[in-house]
Amino acid sequence: MRKSLWFLVILLAVFTACSAYSELEVLLKLKSSMTGPKGSGLEDWEVPSRPSPSAHCNFSGVTCDEDLWVVSLNVSFQNLSGSVPPEIGFLLKLVNLTIVGDNLTGILPVEMANLTSLKILNVSNNAFNGSFPGEITLGMTQLEILDIYDNNFSGLLPIELVYLKNLKHLHLGGNFFSGNIPESYSKIQSLEFLGLNGNSLSGKIPASLARLNNLKQISLGYFNAYEGGIPPEFGSLSSLEYLDVASCRLSGELPSSLGQLKNLQKLFLQYNNLSGPIPPQLSSLLRLKVLDLSVNNLTGEIPESFSEIKSFTLINLFLNHLVGPIPKFIGDLPNLEVLQIWGNNFTSQLPETLGQNGKLVVLDVCYNHLTGPIPRDLCKGGKLKSLILMSNSFSGQLPEELGECKSLNKLRIMSNRFNGTIPAGIFIMPQLSIMELHDNHFSGELPSEISSDALETLKVSRNEISGNIPPAISNLGNLQTLSLEHNKFYGEIPREIFHLKHLSKLNISSNNISGEIPSSISECNSLTSIDLSANSLSGEIPSGIAKLINLGDLDISQNHLSGQIPSEIGSMSSLVALNISYNNLSGSVPASGQFLAFNNTSFVGNPNLCDSRIVSCPSQLLYSAQVSNQGCMAWFYSWKLMFISLALHSYL
Repeated sequence: MRKSLWFLVILLAVFTACSAYSELEVLLKLKSSMTGPKGSGLEDWEVPSRPSPSAHCNFSGVTCDEDLWVVSLNVSFQNLSGSVPPEIGFLLKLVNLTIVGDNLTGILPVEMANLTSLKILNVSNNAFNGSFPGEITLGMTQLEILDIYDNNFSGLLPIELVYLKNLKHLHLGGNFFSGNIPESYSKIQSLEFLGLNGNSLSGKIPASLARLNNLKQISLGYFNAYEGGIPPEFGSLSSLEYLDVASCRLSGELPSSLGQLKNLQKLFLQYNNLSGPIPPQLSSLLRLKVLDLSVNNLTGEIPESFSEIKSFTLINLFLNHLVGPIPKFIGDLPNLEVLQIWGNNFTSQLPETLGQNGKLVVLDVCYNHLTGPIPRDLCKGGKLKSLILMSNSFSGQLPEELGECKSLNKLRIMSNRFNGTIPAGIFIMPQLSIMELHDNHFSGELPSEISSDALETLKVSRNEISGNIPPAISNLGNLQTLSLEHNKFYGEIPREIFHLKHLSKLNISSNNISGEIPSSISECNSLTSIDLSANSLSGEIPSGIAKLINLGDLDISQNHLSGQIPSEIGSMSSLVALNISYNNLSGSVPASGQFLAFNNTSFVGNPNLCDSRIVSCPSQLLYSAQVSNQGCMAWFYSWKLMFISLALHSYL
């Protein structure tokens, strides 16, 4: 029945598509079915005012042969919606059908079986759904490229593709195909690229795929969930340049046979359950540029034999159970750009020559047990963007050369044992967005010159930094987090800090800060958290704090603040945490608004403060009278004592 239907469709195409003008009608039908964001797409696809046999050949994305037959149709990235109509099957001479990056839905029409001249069929990055009609490819004997990546196709992988003897590029990834990878796919001997990644495939990876002798790239991972590991037979794929089997629940050890892939340039096996040591046989991959074995259960050391691979540009081994020192040859790799080995048990020091190749871009070795100083040449080539060393035992001073690294975007070196002063150049880096230096032993003062439009996070807390807080911090126009707590800062809080329009979190607690809380605090509406506790602040709490409509956490405890609690704070519906304990506040705690949400611990340690929410406090007028009366009595007794003293003096 189905074969009869195909015959009728083909016969209909022969009789109705006998003129170039009929192809114009087909294209106009496509236009009406594939509409643009404003209701009409492909604007230049219009019926000409003067009929011309070649009019349709001037449509955008359309190419005709010398006989005015449409041989190429490319309507990619036009933001089209709708579906592909059955009439597409009338473009009998079509060689290239490319509809990429639109928003088309529905199923692919079976009438596409008529397109027997196709060499390229690419409908990737759309939203087609249903089962992929593999039968439409049976007559496409010349097909070389079939790409349906990133759609919503489901069901089993199409078996009919094994008959495409000229197929070189097959990409079925980014869909919802399920079931096993067909063993019969090993019959597509012409394949150079096979992409099955990003589906819901299961079962074992067929060892028979190793028969695809022309295969250069294979990608099988991501969202698939296989049983077992990588077939050792894959070592016979002598033409393979790219192997990606990441994030698909692989288990077992890495096959040492992969060392036979002499042409392999990129190996991605991250996010699996692979165990055991890294096979030293992989050192035979002399063309290997990218190695990603991160997030597995690998053990042992980095093989010393890897020193033979001079082509490395990226090494990712993070989140494994690797041990031992970082081999010195790592620092001598001439092309290394990315080294990420965090979350292991590496010990000893970083190679002294690391970065001397002038190409290092990313270095992340956090959460290990590394010691010693930072190599001076990490940014020798001026390309270093990310330096992440946190949670180790590094020591010594930061190299002054680091302060000249204008390319740096992330500097995260907290929780180490660094000491000395922080290089001043770090505070004027044009691209640095994250500076986290906290939990070290840095001393000295912050520089007076601070300026950056990129810095969003500045953390130098829990060090031994002294001096005044530089007003120049206000030059960090995009700063969101400022953490200076647990240092030895003194002097007053610069009022300029509160001119920062994006500042969200401010922590200056546990220092020696004195003076009043600047009234300019009311101008920083972006603040969500303020901690000024454990200092020597005096004066009153600015009532303007109530203008901070986004403030959720306010801690000004353990200071010398006096006066009354501003009742306006009660209107701050965003405030969920308040601590004004252990100050010299007086009067009564307001008993309305947001104050009802806070318990007594927010106000303890203020001897002259009465909690009106619990007991009946004397009115402020009465309190003032009492204070005034006490003052008069003190004046009376002082004069009385003076009078008695004069009288005794006269008597004597």
